[in-house]
Amino acid sequence: MLSTIFAMALDLSPITIGAIALFGVLFIMMFGISSAFGGFQGIFAWTQEKPENQSKK
Repeated sequence: MLSTIFAMALDLSPITIGAIALFGVLFIMMFGISSAFGGFQGIFAWTQEKPENQSKK
């Protein structure tokens, strides 16, 4: 009920609401997939290096 009122107040069509929901779910899925494969570990390792070591690469 609340989502219907929200959609009516913004004058969103059902296609727009569906697109928002779809891309929201896809974003969460892609975030989960990238986290599961450990792509974030390289970022943390890079932040732990000293600045003089980073500039040598």
